Amino acid sequence: MNFKKINYGRVLEPLVLGAIANTIINYIFDPENPDFVLSEFLIAFVFAAIVTEVNRKINSTLEKKYSWTHNFGKRFSSHLIYLTIALILILNVVGNLYLWIVGDGFHTFRELLIINLCVFILALLLTFLKWSTHFYYNWRKTEHHLKASTQQFNTLKSEVSKAEQQIELLKGNDLYKVHANDVQYARIEHEIVWVYFEEGNKGVYQDTLYNLNNMLPDFLFFQTTRNTIVRKDMIQSIASSTYGKIDVKLKGKSFEDYIITVSRPKAAQFRKWYHSN
Repeated sequence: MNFKKINYGRVLEPLVLGAIANTIINYIFDPENPDFVLSEFLIAFVFAAIVTEVNRKINSTLEKKYSWTHNFGKRFSSHLIYLTIALILILNVVGNLYLWIVGDGFHTFRELLIINLCVFILALLLTFLKWSTHFYYNWRKTEHHLKASTQQFNTLKSEVSKAEQQIELLKGNDLYKVHANDVQYARIEHEIVWVYFEEGNKGVYQDTLYNLNNMLPDFLFFQTTRNTIVRKDMIQSIASSTYGKIDVKLKGKSFEDYIITVSRPKAAQFRKWYHSN
């Protein structure tokens, strides 16, 4: 048996309701000498299970019909009305039918009133407890989602700002600045980091490829190998290669003879990046 799939609250709720209701009713009927009989508790558990399942059904039905945020009053009053009707039917109709079958005689009006009020108040208190738990869980869930969304927004904002920052390149004897968003491709040749930023134009980045990669936005650029960084919209095609590797072909005349091979350990990450938005 998979115990993780068992809804313990669904089992515990009727046990609590039945035990407390039966105890209180016995004290009210005979405070000096309350009569606690096991069979009465078992019957109380059965009726409590019916009450809690009907109450659960009422709650799930109203959940779809009325929103707590937009129709709080209607939702609350509707639940009270349906719960009252359900208790009247279960405790009075079904209850008296049971007493008639077992031959114990019927309850008096006073006894029925006490039983109805006790069970109604207890069922309502359990419902309030479930609502409070539900609201708290949703509040925590919303807070978690808000925190995650804020982190994602800040990450995206940081990546977008990277596209606007300038990268200093050495072109001949002159320093040349280009926006990160204008970079097309970068690779190491003879221990020099070359950055291609326009068709046929390139400059030397006077630092490591690793540091250059950190300056570029992740959603646009990917370090395919130890020696190369490619821009997503510069990729003409990708094709599966041997042993789980990926061959990447770039656009443009300057790169028409280039085939970049992404290693097998990086292949899954590259595919995820390439097909992402």
